Amino acid sequence: MVKPRFARPAETVLPNSVPVFVINSDYHEALRIDIVIGAGQWEQDKLLQALFTNRLLREGTTRKSSSVLAEKLDYYGAWLELSVSVHHSFISLYTLSRFVKETCSLLREMLLEPLFPEERFEVIRTNNLHQYRVSRQRGDVMARRLFFGSVYGTQHPCGRFAEEADFLSIHRDDLLSFYHKYYGSSNCFLCLSGKVSDEVMSIVSDCFGQPWGCESFSAVNDRKSFPEPLSVFEIESLGMLREPVVESHSHLVQSSVRIGGLMMDVDSADYHRMRVLCTILGGFFGSRLMKTIREEKGYTYGISSDLLTNTGKALFVISSETVADKTQEVLEDIRLEMKRLQEELVPEDELSMVRNYMLGELCRNYEGAFALADACVYLQTLGLPANHIDESVDAILQTSAEELREMAQKWLHFESMQTVIVQP
Repeated sequence: MVKPRFARPAETVLPNSVPVFVINSDYHEALRIDIVIGAGQWEQDKLLQALFTNRLLREGTTRKSSSVLAEKLDYYGAWLELSVSVHHSFISLYTLSRFVKETCSLLREMLLEPLFPEERFEVIRTNNLHQYRVSRQRGDVMARRLFFGSVYGTQHPCGRFAEEADFLSIHRDDLLSFYHKYYGSSNCFLCLSGKVSDEVMSIVSDCFGQPWGCESFSAVNDRKSFPEPLSVFEIESLGMLREPVVESHSHLVQSSVRIGGLMMDVDSADYHRMRVLCTILGGFFGSRLMKTIREEKGYTYGISSDLLTNTGKALFVISSETVADKTQEVLEDIRLEMKRLQEELVPEDELSMVRNYMLGELCRNYEGAFALADACVYLQTLGLPANHIDESVDAILQTSAEELREMAQKWLHFESMQTVIVQP
């Protein structure tokens, strides 16, 4: 089997020492500029502070209103994506290379001169509160909140979720203080992908190459710390058992099930092997959980297992929406499939099929400059080495059935995982 290889970004720095990663492709006329700032949910003093600060960047500057900004971006065929993760805020500009001078200037203005207008803040807060009230009634949303809160603890950034009171207690001044503390050249990096010419590099340097914002921020000294929750392996080693969390809501018609727990560090060799095991268990349409619970028994339309990397430690989670009166049967089938992986070797034909599937997904996920930019941002935000993806490929190709059984024996302990059920 041929080992796929993926291009790595070139690295440079702006005059103000901001790191820049470049994935150049002459096949694109489009350009993407990602600005990644260490200002996520982990850093906020109040819930929603990071999210609303990020969202309000496009809502007006000291020189332009939100409507003028939107009209100018639209005129140049450009658009902006804003998002927030546990540790970071993301500002991504998509633009045609020939208009980069004009659009990059707009991006600079939004990032360095945001106004956070009160009237736009009220509109966005009201809209988000309405979305919260609607989504809060969904079983899958309730299960997700309960699961993360149970695994991490409700005081941990990954386990805390906004309630209605949080929408009402946050104010414009909270956004200003968060912006001034965390947004700046000393707390960010850039990733450029697409048609990145020398002219583009010069324009980006002119726009973002001078010190700006929170120049005195120190990721080492100013980053908040929280207690590290126990992993599944640690819980098993201590002989602890997790009690299931069950909630009932009469308006629901099916059960939402979540099972899982914290695993190994993302930069460990176990992580790459666990991804293979996770795929076999429930990571694609032909997985064991899908075959047993969906195809053979018809208890669900879908069930999946995944490894999430919100922090430096992987989170294993099995998710399913199931027929309400078959919830316990689904839990038992999940337990039995884990036990099978602990006791039996994965047949070679099944392992070969999973290898082909995972390699195909990798190639699809990292095809093109923008996809490689996603990979670059992922590695940088988690502090992972450049060869992390190569190590993942090696694990897919080389992990044996014996190693997978050892992984299951070490990590797949049903009783040491957190079970959450939200049911009618």
